[in-house]
Amino acid sequence: MRLSRRAEAIAESATLRLSTAAARLRAEGREILSLLEGEPDLPVPPAVREATRRALARGETRYSDSTGLLELRTLIARKLKAAPENIVVTNGAKQAIYETLQTICGPGDEVLIPSPYWVTFPEAVRLAGAKPVFVPTRAHQLDLAAVSRAVTKRTRAIVINSPNNPTGAVYPAAVLRGLARLAAKRNFLIVSDEAYEDFVYDRAPYASVASFAPARTITIRTFSKSFSMTGFRVGFLAAPPEIARAVKRIHGHVTGNVCTFAQRGAIAALGLGKNERERRRAVFQKRRNLAYSLASRSFDCVKPRGGLFVFADARRLLGDRFKNDAALAAHLLHKAGVSVVPGSACGMEGFLRFSFSAPEPVLRKAFARIEAAL
Repeated sequence: MRLSRRAEAIAESATLRLSTAAARLRAEGREILSLLEGEPDLPVPPAVREATRRALARGETRYSDSTGLLELRTLIARKLKAAPENIVVTNGAKQAIYETLQTICGPGDEVLIPSPYWVTFPEAVRLAGAKPVFVPTRAHQLDLAAVSRAVTKRTRAIVINSPNNPTGAVYPAAVLRGLARLAAKRNFLIVSDEAYEDFVYDRAPYASVASFAPARTITIRTFSKSFSMTGFRVGFLAAPPEIARAVKRIHGHVTGNVCTFAQRGAIAALGLGKNERERRRAVFQKRRNLAYSLASRSFDCVKPRGGLFVFADARRLLGDRFKNDAALAAHLLHKAGVSVVPGSACGMEGFLRFSFSAPEPVLRKAFARIEAAL
């Protein structure tokens, strides 16, 4: 059967493929410990659950505004110091990324992606008909000189992710300000994925690039990570007016609306305040400390400043025993019963990505198994 070139040009999500492999082993009776997904295990806040329940009880199960409930968009706009009409509520951050790239680029365009990267970025660029151009980072930090060298007349945008998946890097304000100047000088847009905005550790300052380049930045965020609302599928984007209007046209044909009663939960989430966010952040900072300490026994690691992952350098283990990081990850899955992501799936061969979103006993048990298997 003939398929479209678009479908044949993209790769399956590595994380979803590995999740399927782990599920298959569980179905066979194996205990598989997951260090795979960036899915916070903390419960959804009670106020969010209750707001969602009340919305269901009221019968809010019909279509809502395609771009999101006005009340939700207004609250998001207030948070981002934007206008509600420039906000589009989406089915998670993935849809926001897809619709953004469908809007701003196409065949012949190039989109810069700092490496390592989240596995979906290059495939979303390819789905838009554009070409991903990978830009090396320096010690996992954005290298503005490398970005400048990669820019061509075809460069339409750069996709950045801070806090970063998979490395945990948090880009300093000075670097983001420099990127904003470079974007203005060389005439390209900035797509900023800020899914892990609330998971910044050690009191490190956090900045959004939109603060420095509001007319060139599309900001993408989600409720999934901050509030454990992964199944709600509520994300959003904020864009300059012309881009927001174009995204809305595409959005209206891609989806009728984001789940109406789930949006009520998102409204409640925005009303929780700083204390709840800090409580959740503190849980994951403690787990970050533990995971980094345990991973460092077997691998060379840079301590993540944010996010939910330790990105471990496993190159000294590769060679005769393990051909590459994918073979090492497969060994850990089948021998140790621990699922992890090979760095090659994120554009950097020889590394492993460990999620610390699991409870501390699971982290201790998983890393003990990894040590024994090596």
